[in-house]
Amino acid sequence: MNDKVRIEKSLLTSQVIDALEANNVPKEQAEVVADCFVTADACGIDTHGLSVLSSHIDRIKRNAYNLDPRFEILKSTHSFSVIDQDNAIGPYGASFCMKTAMKHAKTEGIYIVHARNCNTYGAAFYYTYLAVQEELIGITFSNSPAAMPAWGGKTKLLGTNPLAVGIPGKDRGPILFDMATSKVAKSKINQARINGEKIPDDWALDINGNKTNDPIEAINGLLLPIAQHKGYGLALSIDILAGILSGAAYSTGVNKFYSSEGKCMNVGQVFVAIDPKIILSSEFYENVDDYILKIKTSVPIEENPVMFPGERKLNNLEFSNKHGVEISQTLYEKIIACNL
Repeated sequence: MNDKVRIEKSLLTSQVIDALEANNVPKEQAEVVADCFVTADACGIDTHGLSVLSSHIDRIKRNAYNLDPRFEILKSTHSFSVIDQDNAIGPYGASFCMKTAMKHAKTEGIYIVHARNCNTYGAAFYYTYLAVQEELIGITFSNSPAAMPAWGGKTKLLGTNPLAVGIPGKDRGPILFDMATSKVAKSKINQARINGEKIPDDWALDINGNKTNDPIEAINGLLLPIAQHKGYGLALSIDILAGILSGAAYSTGVNKFYSSEGKCMNVGQVFVAIDPKIILSSEFYENVDDYILKIKTSVPIEENPVMFPGERKLNNLEFSNKHGVEISQTLYEKIIACNL
């Protein structure tokens, strides 16, 4: 039985805002969080969208978020800032940091924000999408609770540590690259658990270091990195640059999202904004268009045309804008009832 319905995007966003406000989230924060989650669903990334809204509401009810955060700029120069997100809801704090980087990049050419005392920000591409809408390049990466071992080990030391890059073109694109440093995001394994499905046996190991296709054993065990030792090195680099350098937690010190203790996760995040017009010129956007055209006209192995990074997200977003955002009927009814 198909439990899916399509809801007009602005209507759905408004209803999510209402649901958040009903749970004591201030309107300004509710608007940011709702836009982040609805955009993720509209782009087809439902594992990072409204399906996790109830988990965030649960943290709110347990006073695990600070709903009156004071974003403190701890250090600031012409090239970077260090910001304390003060245990804010993840998307709200992250949006503030990316917008700060964007504002300064328009005068400095490039600007970096390091952030501490953060919580998980959901779909990483969302923040780079904010940048490309203002003709800026956006980059973000973050550490996360330990879920992967060092290469060759079986002790949890590294998070799945996402990385996203957004690159605007003139008439084509934007390019929206988004990846976890694990073979798959933890949310996809959790979705398989909810659906009662098996996972590929090269995604994860059980607690004894053996390959498993059982999502429950995978969640309790270890996720594997992309590209073996290369993914391990990339995850480690992000942990150091986003965690240690930002003054946030790192490795096993990052608190879990689903912890019952109600602590800030103290995730470390980095946001970079670049204005191509200052560094090069408006020619940059034309060259990106040319690059995308080369990709689209390259010879495919099979019948389907070659796609640039983020093209599927953009196609899904266009379809969602025209026909509504697909969402579970059950979840939608809970959102309307503000009963999450």
